[in-house]
Amino acid sequence: HYSNGGCLSGFVVIPMTVISISTILFFLLSNIQPATSSARVQNCMGGNSSTFVSPYDTYTLTQGPHGFSNGHRANDIAAGKGAVIYSPINGIVTQLFHDGLGNPVLVIENEIYQITMLHGIYSVQINEMVDAGQAIGFESNQGNTTDMQGNSCRNRDCGYHTHLNVYDKRLGGNVNPLDLLDP
Repeated sequence: HYSNGGCLSGFVVIPMTVISISTILFFLLSNIQPATSSARVQNCMGGNSSTFVSPYDTYTLTQGPHGFSNGHRANDIAAGKGAVIYSPINGIVTQLFHDGLGNPVLVIENEIYQITMLHGIYSVQINEMVDAGQAIGFESNQGNTTDMQGNSCRNRDCGYHTHLNVYDKRLGGNVNPLDLLDP
């Protein structure tokens, strides 16, 4: 188990927002993702862009680096069904959609990092500025999740976790999120 050292205490959970069916269909059918100008990302940050905090108060690593064939290097971490998910960075929500597998996808970025998180019930909106440690949703098993034996968790009470990918713009590639959490 890992802990953030208590730096996330005192945050208020934001009520969950609803994504319209037409928005989801737009992203699924058009395969177009909203563009964000780098100037908008660079000029909207209120805090230090190099700050990186744990998305949970405490968590367990459920799967190490994976997803290389899909162009990323993610880890799966879990804190338990319904656990509050926090923004790992100071940034802006640039994308929020369901992908072709039904996974809720949240992208937060700033001038250094682009964070992609999957499977949660997210309470933020596109173009919303978030602070590192701000509550952004709840752990879920939505989308394409599996149990420890590899069986689908669709319509089952299993597979709760966050799929966490970090792209470092300075390096031009994905990095292991655990290296940022435990330097």
